[in-house]
Amino acid sequence: MSWVYEIDANTSSGGGSGTVSSVTNTDGSLTSSPTTGAVVIALNVANTNTWSAVQTFSTATKHSMTQTTLSGTSAGSIIWSQPEQGTAWKKFIAYFSGYENTTGTAQTIAYSTAFTNTPIVTGNSTGTTPTISNTTVTLPINMGATATGFLIVEGY
Repeated sequence: MSWVYEIDANTSSGGGSGTVSSVTNTDGSLTSSPTTGAVVIALNVANTNTWSAVQTFSTATKHSMTQTTLSGTSAGSIIWSQPEQGTAWKKFIAYFSGYENTTGTAQTIAYSTAFTNTPIVTGNSTGTTPTISNTTVTLPINMGATATGFLIVEGY
């Protein structure tokens, strides 16, 4: 990022103070308002910014992912989302709420964004054994009981 600014030397007195006569941001990474006088500089969050050092944020990150509901063929449902869909990390979370499939036809959930490699199950409190691929979760068939709990799948 680069800034061009000028200080009006005519209003400056020996202490180095003066008024800003103009401010220009050449790459769009920052905003200034106004561009003369008492200027306030801020990060332009609408601009794609590249950081040369690790950044620390003082507030929690909030993910606003759409949740999708899949009704079980026999009972219950699964509410799922994929809150992380980046190139370096992807995460799929599903909550089984009394889900049951007593038919011989499997239900599948397609990830919002496919994993590059087959991901791993990092948490499963459902008591089921779904089949995991890089594009889908295939749910078990001919279940003998309902399932309730979380399924978490992660990878990249």
